[in-house]
Amino acid sequence: MVRLLLPLAATVAIALASTGSAEAFTAPGGILATGSADCAGAGVSDFNGDGLEDVAVGDPFANPGGLAGAGAAHVLFGRGESGKTVTVPGTKAQDGFGWSVRLARIDGDGCADLLVGAPYADVAGVKDAGAVYVVYGGPQGRTVRLVAPETEADAHFGWSLTSGETMVAVGAPHEDADGTADSGAVYLFDTAALGTGRRIFQETEGVTGNSEVGDMFGWSLAIGRLGGAADEPDLAVGVPHENDDGAGRQVNAGKPDSGSITVIYDVREPKAEYGSRKWDLREVARSEAGDRFGYAMAYAERDDVGYLAVGAPLGDGGAVKNSGLVQLFRSSGTRGITPVATLHQGPEGAPGEGYGFSLAFTGEGGGEVRLAVGVPFDAGGQGGVRLITMGEQGPGRLITQSGTGDHFGWSVGFSGNRLVAGAPDEGGAGAVVLLGRNDAEGGRLSPGTGGIPALEGAAASADFGAAVG
Repeated sequence: MVRLLLPLAATVAIALASTGSAEAFTAPGGILATGSADCAGAGVSDFNGDGLEDVAVGDPFANPGGLAGAGAAHVLFGRGESGKTVTVPGTKAQDGFGWSVRLARIDGDGCADLLVGAPYADVAGVKDAGAVYVVYGGPQGRTVRLVAPETEADAHFGWSLTSGETMVAVGAPHEDADGTADSGAVYLFDTAALGTGRRIFQETEGVTGNSEVGDMFGWSLAIGRLGGAADEPDLAVGVPHENDDGAGRQVNAGKPDSGSITVIYDVREPKAEYGSRKWDLREVARSEAGDRFGYAMAYAERDDVGYLAVGAPLGDGGAVKNSGLVQLFRSSGTRGITPVATLHQGPEGAPGEGYGFSLAFTGEGGGEVRLAVGVPFDAGGQGGVRLITMGEQGPGRLITQSGTGDHFGWSVGFSGNRLVAGAPDEGGAGAVVLLGRNDAEGGRLSPGTGGIPALEGAAASADFGAAVG
């Protein structure tokens, strides 16, 4: 199956696959009314207000109503006993709606809301400019579309997205920021006023680094407390195609696509000059060309300690070349972000497995903080997920619950204490697995099974599980 993703190819071929604005985009009668009377007592990721944590699943190459690659998103309620399909009016073929998904608190009514990226959507006739849709949970069914008013062809706004505190961040890694091809940009929106936003890129005052051809600034994103003011959110930006080429603007120099991350402090309000810190992979681990440090990120906070995990899925994990690694950073109210451990599979790893391709933390609930690391090319493409408890030694528990070529672990997330892992190439439609903390085997869900509705049309679902959140 062809995915519109840049390749991670190294010694093995791995197909990995200005100001923002918002506009009302509500279908007659509401795009997705959940039927909930109110949102009192709703959980952190509870979309329909029934008191249970829910799961968002993207199917960006679905063919709803025969529109090839228009895409779809799904909300699975509770343990997946039922669900809703989300599409938007005006979707066109190849929009990629569902490329990125996330359940988050946006409007403060108690219910979680759904963020959906469609980075291949045309906006005002501009091809592949990209858009993000905010579908409000609870009884409203109201939807808002976020776009960049200065639309740019092939910018792919909505490639990545995240939320935290009172902010939504959207990545446009293919944007030609400062006139530099594919250097990338990030847009920040205040959840209280989604109609206003601001753009940050590598030439923004105070942001460490330079806009260089193909950097892909904004490929991955995380918001958390990472060393700025104690009561202010910070933004971490993945730049996996950054060349490790030293200071200053360089072209075709250094180690290509080694990757980096940039942490920008105190981003709640616009500033004439931000504070920031950049990490190249060589500052924390051995680095080589093509490692893709910053390809995926995840953040969690517990007891005044913040954890940031950053994946380099073609890094050299231990002594195994191109097996992948994850760098763990930690921060607290009294100490800024600091690298603390480099995670990998050790001798259990193999070249090209893609360890660190996807990442997620538990973040909520009791017990220890756990990290899920996707390894979607393990065992010839069967895939797997490593579960790691913070503070413990070793590579963690390996979960493998799929068949050859299913790419289990392509996406990972948590719903309460349940692990959610996508296997977008299972069967003809894709699948996700929900695994409780004490479960030996998870429940497998796909459109048309159990209470999960199927899309209209034969073989309409194509990559269910390509994104979870």
